[in-house]
Amino acid sequence: MTVAAGESRTPLPHRGRAIALGAVLPALLLGGAYALVLSWRDRLPDPVAVHWGISGVDRTGSFAGLVAPMLILGLATLAVTATLSVVTGRSALNRRMIVGISAGMAAMYAVLLVGMCWVQLDVPTAEQAGDPGTTIALGLLALAVVGAAVGALAGSDPPQAATGELAADAARLPLGPTETAVWIRTVTPARPWLLWTLVVVVLAGSAVLGVLTGQWWLIPVLAATAALVAATTSWSVRVDARGLTARGLYGWPRIRVPADEVERADAITISPFAEFGGWGLRTDVRGRTGLVVRKGPAISIQRSGGRVVVVTVPDAERGAALLNTVAVRARTPMPDGGSSSGGPLA
Repeated sequence: MTVAAGESRTPLPHRGRAIALGAVLPALLLGGAYALVLSWRDRLPDPVAVHWGISGVDRTGSFAGLVAPMLILGLATLAVTATLSVVTGRSALNRRMIVGISAGMAAMYAVLLVGMCWVQLDVPTAEQAGDPGTTIALGLLALAVVGAAVGALAGSDPPQAATGELAADAARLPLGPTETAVWIRTVTPARPWLLWTLVVVVLAGSAVLGVLTGQWWLIPVLAATAALVAATTSWSVRVDARGLTARGLYGWPRIRVPADEVERADAITISPFAEFGGWGLRTDVRGRTGLVVRKGPAISIQRSGGRVVVVTVPDAERGAALLNTVAVRARTPMPDGGSSSGGPLA
């Protein structure tokens, strides 16, 4: 796959917004949290509680021992996510994921850092520190809420119709002048039973842990996580005159590539972990957006603006060929206006 030289110099869309939301805001959240707990130092016991078990505080230590691990984790995460926010994000999906993760993780670490100190404010000894369970719940809530809100603010992609002719060597599906076609496939993990076994085990474990510790918030949090996993493990992928659309189990998340933005589509083979670092909705170091559900065939779509989308799906050759055909038609509409409907391809 190649990107034209002109496109490689195209400025990243909404870059200022990505920097503000993915780098500046997370830094302010972490910095503000550290400044606040530093101002509380004289109100904390000495030594402080640094770890809690089922029965309460089970280890004490210095103020630095309490603050440093969370701060180091937050800064290490920020170093990666802020860099990605600055240098990637050519497509809206990538940009939303990156800045959302950056701000959401920073918010979580900030809440955890403040919360672990808050439960110890003005207590005589570390052993009398409060339970940090609520802090953990609030940290996870901050991750979800802040991440989603910041992702929504990251900016959508404006329409960018492709220019120039489709490459001559891009496979096409032969259709008559007035013929239309629809290609639909469903993609699921190679071993769905293994995934759902893991989900059930985690849910059961969280229920038991909730009973033992009284932290009932674990159950809805893990249930919501399981629902999210379900939404991203089974996808319906459709190619028609409008382009390519991929929908999750509940109709969401959704990825759409309009036909008039397709520069070429190719069938490739994907190794999820080696190329994208895992499975699900992903982005890689090359800035590609990946809907990576399983190893094997995939459609790789070069879009206008230097964007690339990879979708793992069976029968990728035919899907890519039809997408190239409708991309050509989008540049030169059919005399009768065409149609997004048509006979399904076997």
